[in-house]
Amino acid sequence: MDEPDVDRLYGLALEEFVAARDALARERRAAGDRAGAQAMKALAKPTRAAWAVNQLVRARPDEIAALVQAGEALEGAQERLLAGDDDAAALRAAAEAARALVDALAGEAEVRGEAAREKVRATLHAATVDPEVRAEVAAGRVVKERSAAGFGGAGAVAAPGPATTTARKGAGGKRARPSQRDRERREREERRARERERQTLRRREALRRAREAEADAEADVDGARRALAQVEATLAARRRDLDGAERALRDARARREKAERQANTSAN
Repeated sequence: MDEPDVDRLYGLALEEFVAARDALARERRAAGDRAGAQAMKALAKPTRAAWAVNQLVRARPDEIAALVQAGEALEGAQERLLAGDDDAAALRAAAEAARALVDALAGEAEVRGEAAREKVRATLHAATVDPEVRAEVAAGRVVKERSAAGFGGAGAVAAPGPATTTARKGAGGKRARPSQRDRERREREERRARERERQTLRRREALRRAREAEADAEADVDGARRALAQVEATLAARRRDLDGAERALRDARARREKAERQANTSAN
């Protein structure tokens, strides 16, 4: 949902998110936009760490833009290294630049405790190596802390050393023809890359289902709360009615007793 309302929603204080989201959903439903209301209602409330990342996007737009660029540069360095068009030094330089930005931004996050700050740092690092996370962070709509996986996660900096580059070249610095061992290594890397892609797709599908289940559960909780509030309001009204009836009974009883005393006095 690429809409200003959604951007404003994810920029609010975390405690205001649910009430503001539900109000926007009601507005759309009242306007006859049932699909828009459902889509709005399905927006997940961010975790505390995800909210802190979203606030960084709004408070530090230049640094976040630099982080996105650093992630793209790191991705390009990885691709060039795998293709044999660059050496490990370029990859290490790109990874170090990305890490410096991650550390600086994590230090500015509005969180308490090192554990929460580490979740922010992990999410920002994931944005440098995962295009999907990078898009979430750039949009400022992160709903859950993320972590890096696959090539570029734990292995971005631990790239092959200078010997790898030398092995690709023959005497006189000219690129040597790939050996059988090099071809087999490349095939293994490609198989691992395909398996990582399959794992990524499975994780994305699991995440989608989890988000849908969370949204459904949250909608059920909201509905139950509204029903409880209605019952409590009705109960309070009935209690007021009962109090009023009891007061009226006491007044009527007092008038009857007074009338009885007056009648007995007249008879005597």
